[in-house]
Amino acid sequence: MKNLKIIGAVTLLLLAVLGLRVYFIWRERNAPIVQKQQAPERKLTADDVVLPRKLYIDDLKSAKALDGKTVWVQSGFTLDYYPYAAHHVEFAHKEGVLPSVAPLQIQDIITEKAPANLATRVPLGDKQVFAVFTLPNDSKDYATAIGYVQGDDSKYYCDDIFYYDDPHVMYKFWPADVWQAVDHHQPKPGMNELQTAMALGMIQQSESSDIGNRTVHYDAGGKKWAVTFQNDKATTVTQE
Repeated sequence: MKNLKIIGAVTLLLLAVLGLRVYFIWRERNAPIVQKQQAPERKLTADDVVLPRKLYIDDLKSAKALDGKTVWVQSGFTLDYYPYAAHHVEFAHKEGVLPSVAPLQIQDIITEKAPANLATRVPLGDKQVFAVFTLPNDSKDYATAIGYVQGDDSKYYCDDIFYYDDPHVMYKFWPADVWQAVDHHQPKPGMNELQTAMALGMIQQSESSDIGNRTVHYDAGGKKWAVTFQNDKATTVTQE
């Protein structure tokens, strides 16, 4: 009899433990699901869906496809350019720095050895590759480096340097006053970061990586600007 009582007590205890386990499992499975709050997704803008065309130029032959075509400067105020005469680049007489969105009529693609002490953003290599071009209302030929040749290897930067389509058409939805500011390299309040960069070029610095909510310092061919953005709109524009 005593053993039966002990067995009964143990059985009741096991049933109680099992009952609690079943209850906790039921409560866990039937508890309301707590949704984690997700950061709101950034909405695509009209600018975001414009994809500048790429040609993936990687040798002299493919670069020659630019002969006779018009390209527009994408990497504004970064490219030195020189007079080109008698089939030579006149390195001693730098003409200036190509401004953003300047249209270039390509006349030829050539290679030439640059002076060893030439200050340039494109590596010297054994030879540099140059685009020979003319500017609107100017019959003179000029040249700017677009790549280099080193032994059997070469590197071309055309897709980063040029737009192959007129940006005025690519971004035709920008207001006329914005395009006027871009073409005159004169930023103004209300412009977004892309529009401002197209006006002032790619030599820029900022202490923040929060694009559209920061202050950016630009060097546009020696003219220095500071532009503060909030919600991707320029709120203050200062020429330094």
